This record gives sequence, structure tokens and C-alpha cells, in this order.
Amino acid sequence: MGGRPVSHRSAADVPDGFHLETEICVIGSGAGGGLAAGYLAEQGHSVVLLEEGQRVTASQMTQREEQMYPLLYRDGGSQMTADGGISVLQGRAVGGSTVINMADVVPIPPGVVQHWAQRFGVDRFSQADWDRAAGLAKAAIGANLIPADQLNDNARILLRGGQALGVSGAAFQHNRVGCIGSGYCLVGCAYDAKKGTHLTWIPRGLATGNMLLQSQARVTRLTWGGGRVRLAHGHLVDAQQRSLRPFTVKAERYILAAGAIHSPLILQASKLGGAQVGKHLSLQPQAPVSARFPQPVRMFRGIPQAAYLDGMETCTAEQGLGGFRIESVSATPGMAAASGVGWGPGLLEQFRAYDRLAAALCLVPDRPVGEVRLSGGRPVIAYPFGEETKHRLRSSIRLASEVFLSQGAECVFAPLVGLGPITSSADLELIDRAPLRPASIQLISAHPQGTCRMGPDPDTSVVDLDFRVHGVENLQVLDASVFPTTASSHTMLPVMQAALLGCGA
Repeated sequence: MGGRPVSHRSAADVPDGFHLETEICVIGSGAGGGLAAGYLAEQGHSVVLLEEGQRVTASQMTQREEQMYPLLYRDGGSQMTADGGISVLQGRAVGGSTVINMADVVPIPPGVVQHWAQRFGVDRFSQADWDRAAGLAKAAIGANLIPADQLNDNARILLRGGQALGVSGAAFQHNRVGCIGSGYCLVGCAYDAKKGTHLTWIPRGLATGNMLLQSQARVTRLTWGGGRVRLAHGHLVDAQQRSLRPFTVKAERYILAAGAIHSPLILQASKLGGAQVGKHLSLQPQAPVSARFPQPVRMFRGIPQAAYLDGMETCTAEQGLGGFRIESVSATPGMAAASGVGWGPGLLEQFRAYDRLAAALCLVPDRPVGEVRLSGGRPVIAYPFGEETKHRLRSSIRLASEVFLSQGAECVFAPLVGLGPITSSADLELIDRAPLRPASIQLISAHPQGTCRMGPDPDTSVVDLDFRVHGVENLQVLDASVFPTTASSHTMLPVMQAALLGCGA
């Protein structure tokens, strides 16, 4: 292809496949890849950005679950751990998970930066460097504090309950601008209020004339030699994720940003990165707790995830991020049914009172104990529960239940199989006795991290302190997979911080 790439193409535009040559090839268009591509294009570099999903505009976001989950989510939102215990949610569209996330903007806290330096030797960047990158990213995505008058009743119940129990909390910063409170954030914003990379960094890169965005392009492997990647190989895919014609991209520099589940799969398929690739997975499991109130709550209207209680969260240089936090949340009915508890008559009873339900997520920053491996071209996500994680999950579920009961809930629905509705404080001890094993508790993960760990030693890490894969001079990884441990309670901004530092900003 002659000249500089200047536009967007889908699979339909190149039905016979393609071969491209460029200066920089970026794989993945989410918080890391979308930012890196846009930033580097603005610096004058020629960039090809490859994204497996489609480019979906606001006019295509119908707010219908049966249409949007298959269009915007990996595996239509049904990606699971190998034991079926945790639903692992990831975006699959131009913009990645920034299209379908809850828009929470939370930076890497100082204790985590100190922990990485002391425990893992990740000391190339100072706290001032991470803070500067956070400021640049927040400005680009329009980060702002959610005002009190935009908190819905669900968020207010959580904050009042925390205050009643002496647990600190606050409203989130988010990257919505001009939000109308429709409540459909999980299936894409039909009003372009959520300023993900698809509305910020990627258009900025395209506007320079230095960048080509190729959607529906699944990278499967990298070929290399002499300490350098030579080609990216893949297939175009259709709307049903079926492989079409092959493609290749030759570049001077490659940036892998396919996320903590799929970046390691590409490295494994390419025999790159060493024995640590795919190990040290953190899923940061989240347990949903709901409660029925006598009065309407309508958690499904307004900003879905606007407030949090962080009084039980810890962060130290010795341990990193720990404890747990509880966040207000809501979901579309299908997602709520799939991630909640009960079935048959019990589930029907809950949904008959759907407008009177409040809900929260109990978020546990776990230790990096999981693993991702490639099998038959697909990820196998192995995640063993540690006793510490179990204890913190139980504690968080119990506190969330107490919060709701303190605010007059008729009953609380905890996500433990076999545990009936909690109607009084006397029932709380049942949470401590309920079994907690794979598939006995309803859990989701939206923040997988850590499968291409950063560190100075190639025997214990995958990328070096400049985000380059050890032994490969022209390949960086710029996504949540590089974090040695859980970076923050929400990973969009931490990934953007890392991507900016990796790009030399």
C-alpha cells in the first residue's frame, strides 16, 4: 500500500485480505492501544491500528441487550473461567472496554507504585511520572467528579448506609460529558457522552492523516527473528467472529494491547515472552448484592455506578492494594438476571419488584494467582480461589447486606447459592456458613490484569521496565497485563497511565 494510511477500513473494504507496511503497528484499540495509536500519530508517526471488533457508532447502539452484547462484548458477554465460576467481561469493538465500561476514573494509588518498586523492582517511573500521566489522560477523556445532583437513589442509599455504619465513601470521577442518565452504559452510550478511546484518542489520531484504523482484524501471531518482530499475522473476521481472509502487517515497531486475556495468547502462539507469559493473573472478582425496598429505587436510571464505599480498602507499600470496596451498580435486566442469584420462581419474584431493587458490587483486589493459556485457538482462564480472597468476599457481602438493611431494605439477596433472602441482622451469620467454591457464588470480573508481568528479570517477568518484551527490541505490551499486581479498583485510567509512559509522554 503506497502513501500514508489515512482512514478507517472494515473487513468488507478488503475482502481479499491485505498486506501493509508501516512504522508502528498497534494491536488492540482499548484504553492502551487506542491511546497509544492516537498519541503516536499526533507525534508524527505512521500508525496502523488493528482491532478485532467492529467500529460501532452511537446511531448503531440500540440499547437492546440481544443486539448489543453480541456486537460489543467478547463472546457476547459469555466468556468464563474454566470452572464456570467467574464471568470475565471484556469489550470487543473499536475502543475496546472503554465503550462498555462504567466510566469510572481511578488512578494507580501511591501505595501500589511503592509496592511494585519494593517487591518487583518496577522503579523506572516515579510517583510524579505516574501522576503526570494520569493528568494527561484525564484531560483527554474529560474526567470530572460526578455532581451530587446526578447521584441516583441507588447511589444515595449506599452512601447513606455507609455513613450510618461509619464507613467512608464518595462519588466517583468519571469520563462522561453531557450524560443524560439513560442508564444503558453497559451496552454502549447512544449519546456519545462516555468519552472512551473511540471518541477521543482514536479520532485524534485519524485526524492527523498518519493513521489507518483497520477493524474486524484478529491478530493471531507474530513472526520474529534476530531479536525483532518481523510480521503480524491474522485473519479478518465477520460479525459472528468467523475467520475470513488472512492479512499481514510489517512494521518497525509493534505495540501489543489486546488485554490481559488475549495479549498473552498472542505471545504464546508466537513463542515469545518466556515461561512467565500467561501467569500471575488477577481477576479482581466482584460479587453482586441486591436488596428489595418498600419504595421505588429505579437503579436502572441515572449513572449506574456513581458512588463507592472505600473505608475497608487498604493500600500499603508492603502489601499493595487490599481489603475491599463496595460500589453502587445497576445492569440491564438480562445482565442482572445472569449475574444475580435465584432462578425460577425466586428470580421471577425479584424481577416483579425490579423498580424497588437496589444493587451494589463488592470488589476484591485479589492476589495474582490465575493463569491464561492457549488451547485450540481460545483462552483457558484458570483461577483458583485463595483463602484470603474468600474471606474478603464474605466480609464484603456481609457489609453490603448490613448497609442495605440499615436503610430499610425488606430483604437482601446475597450471591451465594442456597442462601435465601436476608431479612434481618440475625441472618447475616448465614453468609459466614454458606459454601464458597467455584460456581457456588455468582461473580464477575471486568478488570483482568497481570499475565505479561513487568519486571527487570526475564526469569520472573515478561516485559522490562520500558514495557518491551524481554529479548525483543521492537515489541512493547501496553495494557493491563503488565501490572505486577492489581493496579487500582478500576483499570481504565491505570492502563492509560502505563500507555502514555510507554509511549514516552
